[in-house]
Amino acid sequence: MRAVDEALAARGIPPGSVRADCTGRDDGLTTYMWLTWDVSRTGGRGGIRLHWKERQGWFYALIGTGPQDVLLYTVLPTFRTIFPAPGNVADVAEQLVRFRTVPDVEHRTEWDGAAAVRAAARDYRRTAFGLSPNGPQGSGAEPKMGSEITERAACN
Repeated sequence: MRAVDEALAARGIPPGSVRADCTGRDDGLTTYMWLTWDVSRTGGRGGIRLHWKERQGWFYALIGTGPQDVLLYTVLPTFRTIFPAPGNVADVAEQLVRFRTVPDVEHRTEWDGAAAVRAAARDYRRTAFGLSPNGPQGSGAEPKMGSEITERAACN
């Protein structure tokens, strides 16, 4: 989350609202995030929302003048991996925010921090159900998620 947010800020398109959380036990304790640019950040034509789901990847929504006014919600076809590099996410977000169009590119390369994110999410779920973690954090090592993020459970 932090790596994506920093990549967006570096492009000069920080979202107006960021939400990262996880679903409840009934839905498998999976993580998700929403990045929203309201109409004031997109040139007045309506807002944009990017939505990432841990097991499904990236989606986007074209929203009207209010955040609940969803005009379109669909998968982002540019990403062929659930964990694209944060810079690639920023590329796509910039095109959506500035022009309300999806770029005609495909990003197939997985982010170098993806394995650590998966391990942290898996181990969070294990501890939530009373099991010991499997990943590197169980051995006392703290792996990095990309170059900026240190491992922590996203859902408390």
